[in-house]
Amino acid sequence: MKPAVSVIILVYKAERYIERCARALFGQTLQDIEYVFVDDGTPDSSFSILDRVLLDFPARRPMVKILHNEVNRGQAYSRRRGVEAATGEYIIHCDSDDWPEPEMYSKLYCKARDENLDMVICRMQRIYSDRVEPMPDASAANDLVETLMYHDLRHYLLNKLISRKMYEEPITWPEKNMCEDSALIVQLSYYCRRWAFMPDILYNYNYSPDSISSAANTIEKVEQMRANTDIAISFIESKGLGKKYAGAIMHAKCWIRSVAFTLPRNYYISVYPEVNIPFFFDTRFTLGERLGHLTTLLGIHGISKIFKRSR
Repeated sequence: MKPAVSVIILVYKAERYIERCARALFGQTLQDIEYVFVDDGTPDSSFSILDRVLLDFPARRPMVKILHNEVNRGQAYSRRRGVEAATGEYIIHCDSDDWPEPEMYSKLYCKARDENLDMVICRMQRIYSDRVEPMPDASAANDLVETLMYHDLRHYLLNKLISRKMYEEPITWPEKNMCEDSALIVQLSYYCRRWAFMPDILYNYNYSPDSISSAANTIEKVEQMRANTDIAISFIESKGLGKKYAGAIMHAKCWIRSVAFTLPRNYYISVYPEVNIPFFFDTRFTLGERLGHLTTLLGIHGISKIFKRSR
């Protein structure tokens, strides 16, 4: 029989965190579960640590799959490989430096099963070295695609239990690593017919200053984010929904532009040039962000530098 839930865990240079993550995964109250670990060519002792942890959870060993990439391929490739190997009725992802609460997958699965849902979303909290901050919820969301494009709902796959059949629908798999989850979740949400939001904080997102998402913005990083945003936009437009989601699409482009704020002006103004005017009127950005955009656009560098992105 197929397991109820498959959890996909990407592993690369995770030896500092993987024991905590693995113990939280193997200690889940849900018994009907499959763990798909994808070794993305990690050069450290992450999998030796994982083997050691499994000694304390012998009943879990038959539920564990380990896939090895011959070389480091990145998140996009590894995530796809994990999904293709997963056999569960529902699929969810977990980062190897994070950890789920003990009842996370049981609560999400029971909700999905009892209400015949395609997707169940829970809340997350961000763990800093000196504090814990609950992340915003999306309990008021009505349209998943629109909410995601407006960034009112975080794009993470980590807190979203998704029916396997949604992954079997026609989607474009991203090849770039930055914001690859954005490209995926927008497409998957288009196929979602029934979903629910749980207010429970069930996932702990570890903020690490040296993670790929925390690294300083570079042109390469923004270009990867732009490529994956383009996948989401092209998908929406291919479904004849470009007009319906025109405002959300423009905001998504503005958001990518905002990430490039600290980069050279010539590059900054080349990112989605069609947002030059709309950005200033997008009230989802702070006044400081909009003024920073305007002054950068006008080339008034001395003023633009005083405005900092608050996102």
